[in-house]
Amino acid sequence: MADCPWIIQVAEATFDREVLQRSQQTPVLVDFWAPWCGPCRTLGPILEKLAREMEGRFVLAKINSDENPRLGQRYNVRGIPTCKLFSKGTILDEFTGAKPESAVRQFLDQAIPSDADRAAVEAEFYVRRGDLDRAIEIYQQVLAEYPNHDVSLLGLASLLVELGRGQEAQPLLDRLGTKAAESQEAKLLRAKLAFSGSEGDVAALQAQLQQQPHDLTLRLQLGAALVGCDRLVEGMEQFLEVIRCDRSFQDGAARKSLLQVFDMLGPTHPLVMQYRSKLSSIWFS
Repeated sequence: MADCPWIIQVAEATFDREVLQRSQQTPVLVDFWAPWCGPCRTLGPILEKLAREMEGRFVLAKINSDENPRLGQRYNVRGIPTCKLFSKGTILDEFTGAKPESAVRQFLDQAIPSDADRAAVEAEFYVRRGDLDRAIEIYQQVLAEYPNHDVSLLGLASLLVELGRGQEAQPLLDRLGTKAAESQEAKLLRAKLAFSGSEGDVAALQAQLQQQPHDLTLRLQLGAALVGCDRLVEGMEQFLEVIRCDRSFQDGAARKSLLQVFDMLGPTHPLVMQYRSKLSSIWFS
C-alpha cells in the first residue's frame, strides 16, 4: 500500500489528523477490518482497487479493529467489515459487510461525485438561470474530457433539442451507455427528435387527405404534423386509423409513432393509459 497515496493505515493516535482533518478536503472511506475476518479479506482488495482506480476521489483509511478497539466503540462499529465515509469531519454514509465490486462502486459514485458530475450540476444551475449558452459550454467541456459521461450527454442533447438543433443532439444520444439509453429522459428526447421538423402544413395535409382518404402515407404525415405542433390527441387518432386500416403498413410505422408519443409523455400520463387501451383493443381484435 505504500505505493498508493490514496490508501493509508490509520490508528487511534493518527485518526483525527488522517481522517477528520483530511476529510475537510477529500472524502475518506474508513475500513474497519481484522486479520481473522474472512469477509474483510474479500472486501479489502475491492476497496483498494477502487481507491487506485478513482485516483484521489477518496482516500481509503484502513483501521485494524483488533489493534484499535476504542475507535470501533467511538463510532459504534457493531460488526466487521464496516465502512464509514467521512466528509468535512462527519460521516456522510456507511455500510456493513462484504459487498461485490459493483455495489461498492455504486455506493462511492452516489456519495462522491466525480469532477464530471460536479460540472454537470453546475451546467444544470445555468440552465435554471436561463443561461443556456454557458450550460452548453460546460457540457461540451466535460464531454471533451469524458466523452461517455451519460449525464452530460443527456443534458447537452436536451438543450440542443430545446433549441431546435436536433441534428446535433442525435449523435450524443447514440453514445449513451445501455442504462442511460433506456432511461425515460432518453426515450423522451428520441421521441421529440422523431417529431421535430414534422410541423408541416396541417391544413394542407388535411385537405389532401379529404381528397385521398385511403392514402395511409398522407395520414401518417398528418399524424406526425399534428403531434409536432402539440395536437397530440388528433395525431394519435390518425396513427390509430392507419393501424385499423393496415397494421403492417410501412413496417408498422403507425404503431411505432404511437409508442414514441407514449415515450414522450411518460408512462403515467392519462393520455398514454387511454391510448394504450385503444391500441390494445385494435391490435388484439
